[in-house]
Amino acid sequence: MFILKPDFMMDSVFQSDCGFFESPNVSVANESALQPPSGVEETEEEEGILSTEKSQSIPLKIKRYEGPRNRKNQPSGDGIAKFTNGDFYEGSFRKGIFHGHGVLRKRNGYRYVGAFRKGLRHGHGTQTYPDCSSYAGDWLKDSRHGYGTYKFANKDLYEGNWCLNKKHGIGAYLIAENGLRLRGSWREGRLAGPIEFVFGSVRYHGMWDETGLSAEHDGVFNFASKYLLRGRMTKGPFDEFFWTPSGVERYSFASLPLEPLPVPIPLMDRQDSSSSDEESEPELQSEMENI
Repeated sequence: MFILKPDFMMDSVFQSDCGFFESPNVSVANESALQPPSGVEETEEEEGILSTEKSQSIPLKIKRYEGPRNRKNQPSGDGIAKFTNGDFYEGSFRKGIFHGHGVLRKRNGYRYVGAFRKGLRHGHGTQTYPDCSSYAGDWLKDSRHGYGTYKFANKDLYEGNWCLNKKHGIGAYLIAENGLRLRGSWREGRLAGPIEFVFGSVRYHGMWDETGLSAEHDGVFNFASKYLLRGRMTKGPFDEFFWTPSGVERYSFASLPLEPLPVPIPLMDRQDSSSSDEESEPELQSEMENI
């Protein structure tokens, strides 16, 4: 038996996501990047971030607008708008709301470049946060949803699947400080199930039980795909890890533990997924100043 105190097990590497995009009529919240071993729960998203209505309008007064308008004097087509609160948008409008590709810069440092639909981020886009962290990937109704890459302020990186702003499915977490790479399955923001740590030519295959490496399952060190060292990892009272080897054998792919597994996506309402141009949309809920 020998003792390990690997850096990748310390709580400090489980960085929190920075604040959510601040839509014109909502506030911001935070969520956890990975479920830390200490069991801290993720911060839930505040109501209003993900609209349950068919679409979301812009309850801000436009100070200046340059671009085409429709017969109702609403911004329509490619234009530039500056709001009275200092926010700035350049891109496509439809019936007075963001629709199509655009760039939205918030006065508080948030910046989004990508696709909008009915005033919400929807499709592919990149969100940059005030602390210089960023997310680039798929969006669904203002939520990170699909496949995307989140770069944290400390240069750590998560690349993988998302479901409604939470890591959900197979993904990989790279720790910038030491180059360690963790690959596993997340379920609603929590890492659980078969995992794989990669550091250089050494790989460790084990099980994660939502609080840390499971002491109920054997793990395997894979050394350059030549030898497999089997044993069990247990956690001590001072966050040290005890490795008890049980055997060594030549490498065989069939002898490796389970790979991280895909995770089902929860059922969601799809009735608003149509992109028909004939759908009715809300009008801009603000007065326009003609410049």
